[in-house]
Amino acid sequence: MIKKSFFSHSFDLILSQGILAVSGVLFWVIAARLYTVEGVGLGSVLISLASFLIFISSLGVLPSFIRFMPIDKDKGKLVGTLFGFSQGLLIIFVMIFLSAKGILLPKVRILNNPWNSLLFIIFVLSMQTFQILDSVFVSLQRTRLVLAKNATQYTLRIVFLFILTALGGFGIFSSNCLSAIVAVVLSAGYLLLKYKDLKIKWGFDPAILKRVLPFSLVNFLNALTLSLPGMIAPLAILSLFSEKEAGLFYIPWMMFSVYCSFISSVNNVFLMKASHGEDHPLLLKKAVTFSFILSIFGFLAFFILGDKILFLFKKDFSEHSFLTLRLLFSSIFFFVFNQIYITTLNIKKQNGRVALFAGFVLALLTILGFILLPSFGGKGMALSWLFANIMGSIFVFLLWFLKRGK
Repeated sequence: MIKKSFFSHSFDLILSQGILAVSGVLFWVIAARLYTVEGVGLGSVLISLASFLIFISSLGVLPSFIRFMPIDKDKGKLVGTLFGFSQGLLIIFVMIFLSAKGILLPKVRILNNPWNSLLFIIFVLSMQTFQILDSVFVSLQRTRLVLAKNATQYTLRIVFLFILTALGGFGIFSSNCLSAIVAVVLSAGYLLLKYKDLKIKWGFDPAILKRVLPFSLVNFLNALTLSLPGMIAPLAILSLFSEKEAGLFYIPWMMFSVYCSFISSVNNVFLMKASHGEDHPLLLKKAVTFSFILSIFGFLAFFILGDKILFLFKKDFSEHSFLTLRLLFSSIFFFVFNQIYITTLNIKKQNGRVALFAGFVLALLTILGFILLPSFGGKGMALSWLFANIMGSIFVFLLWFLKRGK
C-alpha cells in the first residue's frame, strides 16, 4: 500500500467537500427556482428531520470507525456490529416518531400518507448507510472512494430535482435520498469486490460496543452541538413560525455547515493519521495551519459577498438571510479552535474532557436557543451558535490556564 501524506488525504476529502459545496449551492439554487419558498422550507424540514433521526440513532459511532478500525484485529466484526447497532436504533426511533408525529410535528402532514411514511423509512436507512460508508472508507485510508461516492450522489440529486418537481417539498427530500441510494449500491458493491479480505460479519457483539461506546458517546455530545442548529432549528422554526421562515434559516446554515465540513475533513485526517501511529505534534501543526487558512478565506468570502451568493437562490434569501449568514461565519474561528481541541483530546483518549467540553457548549447552545429563537427566529439561533462557540473557546483557555497554574 502506498502511504499517502496528510495533505494528500486532506486534499481528497476537501475536494469531496468542495464538490458537495458546489453541488449543494447548485442543488438549492435550482430547488429555489423550481419550487416555492414554502416547498424549500418543507424540503429542508424533511431533510433536517431525517438527519436528526439518523444522528441520534448513530450515537456518535461514525468517528469510531476511523478511531478503531486501524487497530482492530477483526475489522469485519467491528463494521457488522456498529452498522447493525445503528440501523436497529434508527428503525426504532423512526417508528416512534411516525407513531407520534401528530403530537411531535403536526405541521408535517405529508407523512400522514402511509406510502410517504414507507418511503421515508427506506430513505433514512439508506442515508445512514451512505454516512457509514464515508467513515469506513476514511478508516481504510481510501479517501478517493469517498470522493467518488459523494460525487455520484451530488450529481444525481440535481438530476432528480427536475424529475420530481410535481412532489413539491417532498420531491426535494426524495432527490437527496434517491441519489444516495444509487451511490450506496455502487460504492458498497465496489468495497465488497475490491476488499475481499474485509469480510463483514453481521451480528451483535456486546464486547465491541462496550469498548467503542465510551468514545462514541462523548463525541455524540460534541457532534450534537455541531448538528443541533441544522437539525432541530428548522423543525422548531416550522412549529413556531412557518415553512418559509424555516427555509430562510436553512439556506445560510447549509452554506455555513458545508464550508465547515472542509475543516472537519482536515480534523478527520488528523485523527486517522494519528490513529495509525504517525507523529502527533507534526500532524497538529499541519491541521492548525490548514484549518485556519480555510477559516480566513471562508470568513472574508461569505462576510463580504454573502448577500450576492444568497441572491443566486432567490431575492428573498438575499434580503432576509444575509444577517444570519454573517452571524454564522463570525463564529468560524472559534469553531475551528474548539474542533482542533476536541480532536487532540480524542487522540489522547481523554473521553472525560471531551464530554465536559461538549456538554458545556451543548448546554449553552440549548439555553440560548430556547431564549432567542422564539423572539428572533433563525437569527436568534445563529446568535446562540456564535455565543456558544465563543464561550467554548474561553472555556478551553480557562482549562489550560488552570492546568498551567498547578
